[in-house]
Amino acid sequence: MEIVTIILRIIHIFAGIAWVGGAWLFVFFVEPSLEALGPDAGKFMSYMVNVRRYPIYITTAAALTLLAGWTLWFLRYRGLQTAADWTFAIGGIFGLIAGFIGGAVVGRAAGQLTALGAEIGRGGKAPTPEQRTQMTALQTRMKSAGLWTAIFAALAVLCMAIGGAL
Repeated sequence: MEIVTIILRIIHIFAGIAWVGGAWLFVFFVEPSLEALGPDAGKFMSYMVNVRRYPIYITTAAALTLLAGWTLWFLRYRGLQTAADWTFAIGGIFGLIAGFIGGAVVGRAAGQLTALGAEIGRGGKAPTPEQRTQMTALQTRMKSAGLWTAIFAALAVLCMAIGGAL
């Protein structure tokens, strides 16, 4: 059982670093850079999504973090008997919230934005006023939800650090 715990912890920690680090990097560095790039941001995002496969990377890291974390909790702690149990459980709930917002809101908006960008690109013209409005709404939704994802992920990390010290 100890080897399983060790493997799950390694997966949980390294995938968590990738997920939370990727979320914070995107929210605090990539998004502001995209805003500064203006129309050229579409090229960058197209490369990031279609060539570098960032959404697959971040989704996989989030899924591995959540699966390994909750598996650890159920295998190792099996209840809410100690302060550490409670702290890990609360952190896991924060992680689930971050995962839900990231997948359901950010992921969906990013997919719609990618499809809209491809549609605009196929047209070979500047975006129509309706497309601009839709693009702005999707970017705003993504930005807000991305920030909330990063906040809840950080709260999960905080709980994991505290729980590990108890």
